Amino acid sequence: MDELWVPPSIVTLLKATFIDNIRLCFHRLLWAVKLKLLLQTLCHLRRTVDDMKDALMEIIQLATLHSNPWVLMVADILKSFSDLEEQNPNVQDILGELRGKVGECEASAMLPLECLNKNALTTLAGPLTPLVRYFQLKRKPKSATLREKWLQKSMETAQQLKRSIAVRFMPRAGGRSATWTPRPR
Repeated sequence: MDELWVPPSIVTLLKATFIDNIRLCFHRLLWAVKLKLLLQTLCHLRRTVDDMKDALMEIIQLATLHSNPWVLMVADILKSFSDLEEQNPNVQDILGELRGKVGECEASAMLPLECLNKNALTTLAGPLTPLVRYFQLKRKPKSATLREKWLQKSMETAQQLKRSIAVRFMPRAGGRSATWTPRPR
């Protein structure tokens, strides 16, 4: 229970039958589990909440009787939220307007541009303008200079190593190699 404030992680697990079973054993759960279950109702899709509305309302009602202040506060918020939507015609009008506006929009317009890959972004927004370079470095950074210097030294060292290996293994005229072998004592 270290992740009390990430209810979206359990949303996929909670189906209507599971919620109904939770309703039956809600009073036996730990307060942290109750809190997480209450908060997950805000992360469900609207149609999923509508399917489980009776069981969820009963769970919220049970939570309003709890002794833990956090559970009690979240339950009160959820209860007033659901009451507000059901009983206030002004809220219903605003939600209807919002649903209409969302329905009019294209699905791709609802996503932030960062979610699109380069091809999809080009298709949606047209060709991208090249980036304008506002600053030009007059000299290379010190790190780039050092990197070039080290690469040059490593290449020189590698070439010297190849030369020394080639010289060491050049065959002599007598057919023996030029490698050093220790003499037996």
